[in-house]
Amino acid sequence: MLLSYDEQLFQQTNGQIGEKLEQALEEPSLFDENLPIWGAPMYSDTFLLKQERAEKICFQLVKYYWGKFDLFFYDAFSKANMNVDMANEKMGQFFAQPQNRKQLFTFLHTQGEVEFEQLIEFIFAKAIRTPRPQTGLNKIYVYKVNNQFFVQPIYCEHEKFWQVIGAKKIYSVFLQLPLKKISRPVELMATFKALLAEQLTVNRVATIVHKLIQKIDFENPKSDELKQLHLLNVRTHFTSGRRHMLKLRKCIYALQRSWSTGEFALNNKEYTLLGYMLFQEAVFKKDYRNILMQGMYLIEEERLNNHAIELVVEYTDVLSSMNPQPDALVKHYRKNYIEHVFYELIDSVVKEEKFEQGIELLRNYELATCTTIFELLQSTDYEDILHKIEATVQRDIAILVDGSIHKVRESLATWQSEYMDPRSPYNAIALMTSQHICNLLKILFYAEEDNLVEKLLAVYKKYLLVPAHFYNLRQFIEHRVMVTR
Repeated sequence: MLLSYDEQLFQQTNGQIGEKLEQALEEPSLFDENLPIWGAPMYSDTFLLKQERAEKICFQLVKYYWGKFDLFFYDAFSKANMNVDMANEKMGQFFAQPQNRKQLFTFLHTQGEVEFEQLIEFIFAKAIRTPRPQTGLNKIYVYKVNNQFFVQPIYCEHEKFWQVIGAKKIYSVFLQLPLKKISRPVELMATFKALLAEQLTVNRVATIVHKLIQKIDFENPKSDELKQLHLLNVRTHFTSGRRHMLKLRKCIYALQRSWSTGEFALNNKEYTLLGYMLFQEAVFKKDYRNILMQGMYLIEEERLNNHAIELVVEYTDVLSSMNPQPDALVKHYRKNYIEHVFYELIDSVVKEEKFEQGIELLRNYELATCTTIFELLQSTDYEDILHKIEATVQRDIAILVDGSIHKVRESLATWQSEYMDPRSPYNAIALMTSQHICNLLKILFYAEEDNLVEKLLAVYKKYLLVPAHFYNLRQFIEHRVMVTR
């Protein structure tokens, strides 16, 4: 069951992409200008549908491919206190009522991209985990464009062909229509990027997206949508490997200059996002000065923390969403964005020998160390509670190894026998934590927190010692002792 224009292209190309598809698109001489962005576009008039036609097609498509369940769904519906017959009856009732056509279409174009499970949740008003259906239809895209609709089914058979067709249509829409005529253009561009990612390398995708947004920028006045496209372009550079990461700083500075003033100027949340990407770019380049500058910008005035929820929800491609673990000292610091910021800040403080700044970080921010060390640094008399450091490390290791604190002794034995093995699941965490604790010890030694250094060092040597890190720590201490004599 194909759209008429799609069927025509499919017959011309025999479902082939690449040169065969490009030839089919170039034959009608759609455009005089040579577009080196991503080959030949299509006339948008040939595939955009009026609402009534789009409603009818979507209703027929969904009913034909997703309108009936077979016995493969038995277990899924049993868990939801239903059986397949009851589910089919409800589905049949839905598609038997013509008035549901508009309701279904509203759902589809509100979502933009819909898969089978989303339709089930829409009709049954509850989430039901289902097996991947062998229905012939993988997903369907529906977006409003210029008071018409872009409708693109992605069929299971010849899936790559339909992904390219969908991407070509979106590409053509952006080339031919003003941005103000396109509803939710940033979401549509993200869909374009996702469809390209199924076919091309991340480097090629980033190049195409960058060139397309440049052309859109040249041909459209400033608007919030255009600014969001620029942000998407920067995020694409950020997530597209070494070559594009090297261009990131220049790209961000250009964006900041373009959107620093006026009605659509960057807001605090967007500046924080850009600051986070500049921070990670500095980490990538081992640019310790810029790590300090961008990292301090992020933690001052709680910038990153204040915008955390919005940033994680809106920009999941940039920020990881795992919750921070302030109680833990032994952990994978890169799993959470804010913990990683503190990890790299502490490392850069030591590399740049800014130890006064380091002790301020330790005393003012719990996530720079962990809850126990932070509380010890707030206390004037803490000798009787130093044992909490070892208890913290033991608990962290037990949770990592066993998932609980009920088998501490066995977990510690497993950890100590495995953490130095590069094949061990604990190795990366141990190396990162070892490096971090050695940096903490350097800062604490400089600050003459002797009791804390002694206890933390003893715990480190017992559970986390990495010879190369420990040797470097010893050299640091010996050098400091000689300097201060």
